[in-house]
Amino acid sequence: MPYSSFIFDRSIEEIIRLLKPETFLDLGAGAGKYGKIARKINPSIKLTAVEIEIDYVKKFNLSSIYDEVWNISAMDLINPKYYDSTFDVIMIGDIIEHLKKSDGIDLLNFLIYRCRWIILEFPYRYIQNSVDGYYSEAHISVWTKDDFISFEKTQLYMRDTQCLVVLRGYLENKISIADIESLINKHE
Repeated sequence: MPYSSFIFDRSIEEIIRLLKPETFLDLGAGAGKYGKIARKINPSIKLTAVEIEIDYVKKFNLSSIYDEVWNISAMDLINPKYYDSTFDVIMIGDIIEHLKKSDGIDLLNFLIYRCRWIILEFPYRYIQNSVDGYYSEAHISVWTKDDFISFEKTQLYMRDTQCLVVLRGYLENKISIADIESLINKHE
């Protein structure tokens, strides 16, 4: 579905506020929820969306929310064309479970070099097949805290059927994991 769970919205909004990104990549933008949140916090932020479904790009008028909309798969980012792209924050909201596990791991390893932070929200034990004929909506991989062991990260937060973890990217930044965990703990 092109909509993400609301369970961690307040925490994600506060994380974005703390990180003060000037550039933001929203993977699997869907209806554009995270782009709207980031734009509300910083009206001059440079927003880029990646959305595989052209129907969603049109239906949700993503070009009115984002500065750039790339109608590609998240896996298409692992391409020399994007090697020099960097972002302060990359939002992966409810899409990692739509990728083969090996592809998701490859994607995270690619992105960690190109950002300051990755915010990951994903469902746990939430069964979903294709939706309205969109095969890209099917859940095909399961993610747990062990999948992020090689990254500097917050703890994995679980609430209802949702999980949240924030990974520290390799680009320089001055905010600590402890700062983010303190903020999340205050809102959860």
